[in-house]
Amino acid sequence: MTERGEQPYGAEVLGQLQRARVARRWVAVAGGVIALLGPGVIWLRVARGVPFGAWAVACLLAAAVCAGAAVLARRGRTRRALALIVGGVVLVVVGDVLATATVT
Repeated sequence: MTERGEQPYGAEVLGQLQRARVARRWVAVAGGVIALLGPGVIWLRVARGVPFGAWAVACLLAAAVCAGAAVLARRGRTRRALALIVGGVVLVVVGDVLATATVT
């Protein structure tokens, strides 16, 4: 039993918990910001006159994947969230390459 004023966990465990909380927060923020990247690419490409196509679908799918990553990160699944963020960024790049191929 702990005495009055003592913490039930040691300082090392509390430090690990704090670092995990900060990591979840940063991954959730990164997922949210990158989720805005897909619609941003679509808006820029359409403003330049590129017709909609498979590239827009890839960018929208990337936004959905990254938004899901933000939700997973808030729930404590940071490894899965990071994997989804990487997949979302890859989808945005694929969409951008497809859009560039459409123009030329």
